[in-house]
Amino acid sequence: MMTEIKKLLIPLTDYPHMPYWATLEEAIVLLNFSHGSGYHTVLVFDEFYKLLGMLHWKDILRAINPKFKELSSEGIDIITSWDDNKFKMPIKDFMSPFDITVDAGDDILKVAYLLLQHDIDIIPVKESEKVLGVVRMHDIFHEITGFILQSKK
Repeated sequence: MMTEIKKLLIPLTDYPHMPYWATLEEAIVLLNFSHGSGYHTVLVFDEFYKLLGMLHWKDILRAINPKFKELSSEGIDIITSWDDNKFKMPIKDFMSPFDITVDAGDDILKVAYLLLQHDIDIIPVKESEKVLGVVRMHDIFHEITGFILQSKK
């Protein structure tokens, strides 16, 4: 199985993205709007459209995690327990940087290995030092398992 990862590439323009100064509230709205598309992250850029990192829904839940501890089994309304100041904070305060990238010509199995080793769901794809887009573990899974099932026939 020698599939270049570029085949599964999602262009940056097709993926939910925001500048680093956007607020957490704006990112939550964008993720809720993008929910049906299967996107769980917002790509974060600087003013020169350089990819800085990502804001995953897990990052947002970590930001409110201390409030989860205070909720009782009776179910205190999360909206009344939410710290409104965090809504106005920039997403750069909550995002996770991308520590690794892959090349557009890399094999799908190499990329799957890296995603598993680093416990991440998406990874930027570069060509000549330019970020073209990202690939998701979800898409890699379907490509690999589809190949396996097809080879069994």
